[in-house]
Amino acid sequence: MGTPVRSPRVRSLRPNETPLTEDEENQNQPQPMGSRVSRYAYMRRDGTLDIVIGSLVAGVGSYAFQFIAGRSLGEERFAPIGVLLTAHFLAFLIILVPIEQFVIRRITLGAKGWVVPARAVALAITTAVAAAITVSVSGDEYFRFTDRSTLVLFALATVATHFTFAVGRGYLAGRRRFSAYGRSSAAASLFRVAIAIVITLTVDSITGFAWAHILGPLVIFAWRPWAPPERSTQPASEDIEDDQFLLSGLVLSAAASQALLLASPLVASRLGASDTEYSIIYATLLVARAPLTIGYNLIARVLPSFTNMAAGGERRELRAWARGIGAAGIVLSGIGALLGLLLGPLLIRLTMGAGFAPTPGIAAMAGASVVLAGAGLFIGQILVAKSQPLRLASAWLLALIAAGISLIFPLGDPVSRAMIALLLGEFVALGGLTIAALIPDADEVGISHGYQVAKRTMDIAGAIVLLFVVFPVILIAAIAVRFDSRGPAFFRQERTGRNGETFWIVKLRTMKIGVGDDVYRDHLRRLESSLASDDDYTIRIDDDPRITGVGAILRKWSIDELPNLWNVLRGSMSLVGPRPIVLEEAELIGLDHPRFQVKPGVTGYAQVRGRDRISAAQRLEWDAKYVEQQSLRLDVQILLATVGTVVSGGGGGTDGQE
Repeated sequence: MGTPVRSPRVRSLRPNETPLTEDEENQNQPQPMGSRVSRYAYMRRDGTLDIVIGSLVAGVGSYAFQFIAGRSLGEERFAPIGVLLTAHFLAFLIILVPIEQFVIRRITLGAKGWVVPARAVALAITTAVAAAITVSVSGDEYFRFTDRSTLVLFALATVATHFTFAVGRGYLAGRRRFSAYGRSSAAASLFRVAIAIVITLTVDSITGFAWAHILGPLVIFAWRPWAPPERSTQPASEDIEDDQFLLSGLVLSAAASQALLLASPLVASRLGASDTEYSIIYATLLVARAPLTIGYNLIARVLPSFTNMAAGGERRELRAWARGIGAAGIVLSGIGALLGLLLGPLLIRLTMGAGFAPTPGIAAMAGASVVLAGAGLFIGQILVAKSQPLRLASAWLLALIAAGISLIFPLGDPVSRAMIALLLGEFVALGGLTIAALIPDADEVGISHGYQVAKRTMDIAGAIVLLFVVFPVILIAAIAVRFDSRGPAFFRQERTGRNGETFWIVKLRTMKIGVGDDVYRDHLRRLESSLASDDDYTIRIDDDPRITGVGAILRKWSIDELPNLWNVLRGSMSLVGPRPIVLEEAELIGLDHPRFQVKPGVTGYAQVRGRDRISAAQRLEWDAKYVEQQSLRLDVQILLATVGTVVSGGGGGTDGQE
């Protein structure tokens, strides 16, 4: 059987995917080998690098602005700015970020023109008024150094300019202009810092810093986010119609989540915290949530992808993402607590001043809380993409209730009580969001593009790690093979892979050199007969005279298959899949069998169900069942089961001719 002709790979648009612009298509064209462009162009292909760098600059710039204000004004004079910024952050993250997410989802699904509904504009106006009221009713002690009415006007103005900023960025991200999104975010932050530096060097006034905060977002106009795209053939998706209650759910969940995080200083204040204690808890959370601030920009990168996956029915893959993010959040929260314990007070002392430094315990709780909040933020985008506002809001409301109940108990001073409530609430939120995202949906599809990407990532990472671990075993086995019998230590043979394409597999040699193939020919005749009659003939040849002494040991423990990891790295095989077979066996089975729809694997469903002891017909049934049920969860289960199967040492036999 000759090698099938490989047709050129043509990439087709996925459901609801916006066609590439001419610049993006040019970036995707092959570049001369060895050029700097060919090395790094892939990182800029869709602006991912720009949005990451822009988010980083925006986050650093945001904190630089507040550090400059804190250093310039001092603990007491900073309090009015702290109140203004707290009101702004609550308004931005509770109302304006949900509006931005709403815009991103609508634009991603193909909506045209002005996509912000009237209720969103009315909501923004209401938010501006609420922010002004929040500033106005703050304690009188916070306004000893400035006029209350002035800061109220500043609160109204800052919500107005940031509403424009949020909607503009929503258009940029929805149209996959991620480079513009990242650059505009960075520019707004840098412009604000530049004004703050000028204020520090000149008038050093509270109102000057407030003006800087208002003017920064206006740089969004430089990127013309509302200008219609030059080319857009994408039809509007029917999924837009199911977002009637999405904005309400987004706002409700954001309100609950930010009530946990941003309102902690206000909670501490209402519990009796002094001006200095208020500034301490504010500064602690300010520093601790630095990565989270960057995360708020990065959700604009993941939400369009999650939205396309949801619109394409790839719900099982979204559930896999939820499991991974949830598990990572729990593990990393411990690391965040440790970093807060060891470095938190020192870092805050260096950035904000000695008067703002918290106790190590407070810093540890802050570090763990913001990590949990970050994981919850990204899992929440899966629910946004699927337009499931009720699940999203329920998880955050449950977290808010848990935090509120904890405040009933006198667990220390006001700052400690506020931080304990925050930590408990974020933990409950992450659990609730993960469970909500894992609930199966009726329109899930079996196999997704995202699953293929995740599977290949797992293959590469797993193969690299395993090669490092088992390299000594392979080396010792190769030496034993060389000493045991004449011939090379390694063996190459042509096998049949996905879609009938052939490739060269690498194994440790387990057979003698120069032995005739009469045994194998007889095996093929019996295999053909068994497939026709569905008898119990297995692919194992008992007492095969071709196998060497060392080869029998290698086969028993599957050591001869360890070099297959090289094929996994090259892409011709996967860690999990049907075992690759020789050309003659493939012809007997027929290339229309489902096992040839996927890459062959180092291990597979049939291997953990009996290895070579099961009949050839049963083996094909298990291969077909794997193709039907394949998922990341099943792959992991098979990998774990393989360890037990190999340790038991049963069932070694021939695999093709070698």
